[in-house]
Amino acid sequence: MAIGGGTRAMPGRADRRATERRAPAPPPVREQPEHVVVRMRRSGRHLVWPAIVFLVVCFGTGYWWGRLPAPWLNAALPIVAAVLVVLLSLVPLVLWLNRITIITTRRLIVKHGFVVRERTEFLLGRGSEATLRRGPLQLLTGSGDVIVHAGAEGTMILRDVPRARLVQRAVADLIDQAAATQSARRAG
Repeated sequence: MAIGGGTRAMPGRADRRATERRAPAPPPVREQPEHVVVRMRRSGRHLVWPAIVFLVVCFGTGYWWGRLPAPWLNAALPIVAAVLVVLLSLVPLVLWLNRITIITTRRLIVKHGFVVRERTEFLLGRGSEATLRRGPLQLLTGSGDVIVHAGAEGTMILRDVPRARLVQRAVADLIDQAAATQSARRAG
């Protein structure tokens, strides 16, 4: 008798043979970790006009400073120039920097906002297709809108994406991979 009051049964030959004949259990389906595929902002063409305004205001201020007839006009010129630069150049730049799109192996994420940060997520496993829509100006710059459809659940639009054709193909491939992973998970 063993200490503790219990006895341990030793497995016999029949028990060993039964365990040897069993088929090994299939390995569990392991999910791949989520990786960031691309992190991007809207097309840079949105910064062309703010850059032109910045240069025109700077050169105009440099040219007209000291040439205006009244001294108060010469004193007000840099203040007006600073206000124009902030409103027409700096604000569009900050708005452009504020919106970011992240494409991972599982999700599409769009973040934007100043005081209240808004985050929109879209699971690629729910997507059915990705289409590309381009306007005339977007055709010239290589950008476009990538529209990801999810049937009755709705759509997600990635607006004015640079290298839109490449992004659309990548999103379509990620949707196919997510669908294959889901079907393998259901089968296993």
